[in-house]
Amino acid sequence: MNGSQVQQPAPLVERGWRTHDPCMTISSQSFPSSRPLSYQDELRPLLQTGDLLLCSGTGLFSELIRQATDSPWSHVGLIVRVDAIDRVMLMESVETHGVRTLPLSRYLLDYDQEGNPYPGGLAVVRHRRFAQQCGATHIQAMLQFAVDQFGSAYDRKDLVRIAARVLSAHLKPSALLAKDSPPQRAFICSEYVAQCYARAGVVLEPQAHHYVTPADFAHPSDVELLGVMKAQQQAFSHSYNAPVLPTHL
Repeated sequence: MNGSQVQQPAPLVERGWRTHDPCMTISSQSFPSSRPLSYQDELRPLLQTGDLLLCSGTGLFSELIRQATDSPWSHVGLIVRVDAIDRVMLMESVETHGVRTLPLSRYLLDYDQEGNPYPGGLAVVRHRRFAQQCGATHIQAMLQFAVDQFGSAYDRKDLVRIAARVLSAHLKPSALLAKDSPPQRAFICSEYVAQCYARAGVVLEPQAHHYVTPADFAHPSDVELLGVMKAQQQAFSHSYNAPVLPTHL
């Protein structure tokens, strides 16, 4: 992928920030209250390489991360727009597959390969420093690293190590954890995205824990909410609005 194929972040003056709309806010402590956007008509045209998908999931591992970090956010993935093939892709690290890529629209259409959407809320944000600082060379370095991690599936030892680090979020990191740290390719989702960003020159520091968590990508001083892609399910909010399903990947 080169600069001509992957869409680069637009200058801030071309985009404008949405701080004038009180509903269009993001927080590490709560899911956005704004209505879900139509993916095809409203959200997809806005998306650029480097944007982030934030998820508030209902699965066991998602619940573990949400509880350990005291946040609604359980997962984060890196959005890559590839205009040469007219696709918007998501690069992510998931406990069941390791590092992978898939069309972003699969989160609405067929997340589990059984025709069901992602079980939880979805929001898309844009990191301000990435949008301001990153050009074609930064993006190329980021994507080279991101792609080089594909296909690295976790084994059971990796999952145990990752779960141990998540469970230790409220504790001081012990010598055992430091000594038995997972191999470089055994990323949790937020570490994978943070490592990708670091290759582009945007370094994220952990905010409340000793490792970067999904919630660290939801601070309003750092990111702009582009839109809610899918509202939280009733288990997490008092109302649920079904998403408008995409007709385009």
